[in-house]
Amino acid sequence: MTLATADRKRSLSDRTKVIGLVSSGHFFAHFYVIVLPPLFPLLQKEFGVSYSALGLLLTVSSVTTGLIQVPVGFLVDRFGARRLLMLGLLCMSAAVILSGLTSSYYTLLAMMLLLGAGNSVFHPADYAILSARVEHSLLGRAFSLHTFSGHLGWAIAPTVMITLTAIWGWRPALIAVGLGGLFVLGAMLLYGRVLDDSPAPKQEKPREREDESKDKASAASNIGLLFTAPMLLLFCYMIMASVAAIGLNSFTVVALVDLYDTSLDSANLVLTVFLSCSAGGVLLGGVIADRTKRHDLVLIAGFCIAAVALVLVGSSWLPLMAVTLSIALAGLMNGAIRPSRDIMVRSAAPAGSVGKVFGFVTSGMNVGGAIAPLLFGWILDQGQTPWIFYAAAGAMILALGAALMARSKTLNTVLSD
Repeated sequence: MTLATADRKRSLSDRTKVIGLVSSGHFFAHFYVIVLPPLFPLLQKEFGVSYSALGLLLTVSSVTTGLIQVPVGFLVDRFGARRLLMLGLLCMSAAVILSGLTSSYYTLLAMMLLLGAGNSVFHPADYAILSARVEHSLLGRAFSLHTFSGHLGWAIAPTVMITLTAIWGWRPALIAVGLGGLFVLGAMLLYGRVLDDSPAPKQEKPREREDESKDKASAASNIGLLFTAPMLLLFCYMIMASVAAIGLNSFTVVALVDLYDTSLDSANLVLTVFLSCSAGGVLLGGVIADRTKRHDLVLIAGFCIAAVALVLVGSSWLPLMAVTLSIALAGLMNGAIRPSRDIMVRSAAPAGSVGKVFGFVTSGMNVGGAIAPLLFGWILDQGQTPWIFYAAAGAMILALGAALMARSKTLNTVLSD
């Protein structure tokens, strides 16, 4: 075996470990975020509280994540992503385990605060590590696997929790899934060297490394970067894209029942098709993102096709099979644009600023998550059910406009420099 061959195999092994470890952590981060809702009927009886009080648990977790994600992004750029990533996973795992041990609602509320704090780490740390450790030619697929792992965590959490609860009870179930995160943490400790978010030495020249160190120190202290036009536009993009996705996830079932007079089971099946196609689209989008430099065109095609499909569904004249196919197409496109979206955000981030940029931009998801339930609930209250799909389509077009404007501003900045 030649030295070059050995180096290639070592590089492949390290890249596999990086993507595997980061994606595994992201899987548990998403899994833990919705680990309690399947248990709400049991928790309501156990703690003697209202469902509003149980809903507050999720609100506390989400708000905590949104408030501290940007500061965590600065810490990632300043101190490195690896330790913060492991700390975040430790916080989330501990919060879930302790939730299974507590007998107090207020302790559970504190655990959700800890859970939200831990969750704030993943987007800035994960993207910083992947951007540094994966070659640009494979970055789209790395981002897609990372995103897909999160979708998978969301998808299987209810089934896993219900199954484990039926076998052991809800307390052992929470402890068991919490220990799963600690297992991944152990793997991160064992192979921690590959999670270093500084560029691999063989890809750098001494002068480049010195310049990047200066850029990193400068960027870490420059909060003004986050208030430049490209960053604010990308933040708005995340808000509108999240409004569309969460609105569809939450209200597709009730809208289909009302518009098409279908059964609840059939409407839930259509939603499952949408979510499954969205997850599959993420993997497809990773391949596409690595084969094109025009990520803006991917967003244009994906959002426009999805928006047209949703408008057709909202028209209420399609047969149910055509509705299912349209929803499936919208889900596929909604997933396929995400790796290209992530690469566009990565391209807009100056050297040494990936953590803070992703921390800031992806916090728009939390804002969108707060807006969507209120907006779409209000639409239903007004008896304007078709606007569930029209509003989602409109939010997608607004997201596309923000992304294209951000790309234009970024290009203008690069050319002027």
